[in-house]
Amino acid sequence: MTRIEQAFAGGKAFIPFITAGDPGLEVTEQLVLKMAEAGADLIELGIPFSDPVAEGVVIQRADERALAAGTTIDGVFAMVSRVRATCSVPLAFMTYVNPVFTYGAGRFLQRCHETGIDALIVPDLPFEEKGELLPYCQQYGVELISLIAPTSGDRIRMIAREARGFI
Repeated sequence: MTRIEQAFAGGKAFIPFITAGDPGLEVTEQLVLKMAEAGADLIELGIPFSDPVAEGVVIQRADERALAAGTTIDGVFAMVSRVRATCSVPLAFMTYVNPVFTYGAGRFLQRCHETGIDALIVPDLPFEEKGELLPYCQQYGVELISLIAPTSGDRIRMIAREARGFI
C-alpha cells in the first residue's frame, strides 16, 4: 500500500497546502513538520511559479514572496530531503508544467522519487496531455493527480475512471 493509499484508507483526508519558500524554506520545513504532527494525512507543497494562472491572489502573492526570497526547485528538493529524514506523511508537489519542462521532466520526476515526493499535481496540464509526464511518473513511482473542474462536463467520467492516487 502506498503512502497515498494509506492517507485515504479511512475515506476522507486532511490535505493542507503551503507554498514552499514563503517566507523562506526554513520556515516551510518547520511548518510541514508541524502540519504532520497536527494530523495532516497528506501535505501539498506548492512550487512557486512566476505566472500561477490557476491560483487566486493569496497563492499568487505567496509565490511572489517565495521567488523574491530566492526559492528554487533545487532548494525545494533539498528541503523535502530534510523533511523526509523524520516525516513519513505523503507529500504532493503542486506546480505548473513549464517549470517541470524547464527543469527536464525526467530529471524532475527522478528528483521527486529520490527526495520522497509521492504525487504531482499540475493544474495547467490538460488531462488529454498527461502523456507528457505520465511515463516519467510511472517510471519513478510518483502519482500524477488528475483535476476535475465543474466545467469538465462530459470529461468527468473519463477523468475519474483513469485517475490515480486521488482526484
